[in-house]
Amino acid sequence: MVMKHQSWTAGQYGQVAASWHEDTPAPPAADSRLTLELATLALLSRVRRQVRSFLQDSLDSDGGAGCGPDEAQDAVESAILVIDELASNAVRHGLAPASLHVCDEPGRWVVMVTDSAPHRRPTPARDRPAEAGGMGLYVVADLTAEHGVHYAPAHKIVWVCIDKPR
Repeated sequence: MVMKHQSWTAGQYGQVAASWHEDTPAPPAADSRLTLELATLALLSRVRRQVRSFLQDSLDSDGGAGCGPDEAQDAVESAILVIDELASNAVRHGLAPASLHVCDEPGRWVVMVTDSAPHRRPTPARDRPAEAGGMGLYVVADLTAEHGVHYAPAHKIVWVCIDKPR
């Protein structure tokens, strides 16, 4: 688990980088979930639309989760950013088949992305300028309440928990 930091020190970057290599079981999945295949980068725009609809519907079914429309929209857009990063990483760096699972739970969304490359660990960029890219896993760590990766013999599960707005 990583605490949110707006301005991280070198040690905190190291902690985040290490957290993506530790084997941490994913939280149990809720019954209310969206499951999508992750086939190509070109299809990720469709995935984003489906996920956005699912997240908005989950907030609506919670009675708006007690937040205003701007706060709800910000929460959905932050979740989309996280999910898009994880999904694109699975397609770019993992092996097929890959899939996305978004679970709606009270107070949070649990997101799990699986791919068939357990030997390819999520690896945040080190000692590289932000404009060169590769900072997505740091962004994911910063925008989520919890994150981790679980390795199995034939696949890995990269997971995050995203707090819903209150």
